[in-house]
Order: sequence, then C-alpha cells, then structure tokens
Amino acid sequence: MQSNNKLFKVLEAGMYASLIIIAITFIRVPMPSAIANTFVHPGNALVVLAALLMGYQRGMMAAGVGLFLFDVLNGYASSAVFTVIENLLVILIVEMIYRSIFNYQDKFMALVTLGIVAGASKVIIIFIKYLVRQLILGAAFPAAMAAALSGLPASLFTALVTAILVPLLYYPMKQIIQRFHPVGQ
Repeated sequence: MQSNNKLFKVLEAGMYASLIIIAITFIRVPMPSAIANTFVHPGNALVVLAALLMGYQRGMMAAGVGLFLFDVLNGYASSAVFTVIENLLVILIVEMIYRSIFNYQDKFMALVTLGIVAGASKVIIIFIKYLVRQLILGAAFPAAMAAALSGLPASLFTALVTAILVPLLYYPMKQIIQRFHPVGQ
C-alpha cells in the first residue's frame, strides 16, 4: 500500500503539471510588450494552488515540470529555465508566509493574502529579470527601466488573476484532494 501511495503522489503531480500546461495553453490573453511575448493566464494561480494543496515540494515539482514543458512546447524554450526559477521563488515565498504567519491555516483571508503575495512576488521577480536582462544587453539604466516597465502589464493582470483565483479555486480543489490524501502532503 505504501508504494501505491508514493506512485499515486507522483501521478497526481504529473496530472497537475498537465493541468498547468492545458490551462496556460487554452486560457491566455496576449498583451503588448516591447521586450517579450507576454500574455495573461491562470498558470501562476495554479502554481500557488499546487504548493498549497500538495505541499510545497510536490507543488514545486508539478509546477516546475508543467511550466517547463509549456515553455518548451510553445516556442519559449530559451526562457523555460527562468520561468521555472521565477515560480520556484514564488512558491518559496508563499510557503514561508503560509508556514510562519498563517501556521498552515487555510482561512479565506489567508488565501487572499497568499494570492496577493504570490502575484506581487511574481511581478517584482519579472521586473528584476527584465531590468537585468536589458542591462546585460548594454542598455543605459533609464532605458533598461523603461523597457522592463513595458513588460509588466501582462504580469500585473496575471497577478490580479492569481489574487482572485487562489482563494476562489482553493476550496473546491481541496475537496477533491482530500478524497485521496490530506491537503498539503
């Protein structure tokens, strides 16, 4: 029975990675940007929900695999590793706050806060990535700032989607997860 439970948890993470790929593939809205092909999508919310529902280790695995495969399969292979790193940082930030401030209590306001923190963290991380990339390419600091800011509209809208979807989807998804194992494990 123990080996079946381990296998189930791996399969569950794989199915969740597939959910991330499917959601980003079919639910995205393109946004203009001077430096990137950006779009608004529910993927970041699903990344946070993976960590909350399956625990941060399996959540990281599911999110990392799902995001990496999406990027590779959709023409973003050059940024796939960066996308995974960004989201792993977001998961770590969410996990630290969920553990240290909310003591793993999944109250509605805690979930709202975690959704907002995840969205804001992602926006900040993406801004820093765009800024550093422009500076490495030789842009002057003001030009690098302007270019980095032009890449943020999609990130801001995706952050808003994350803040809304995390508390909205958590409880229905929790009911499904609880059928198979305790939430967060």
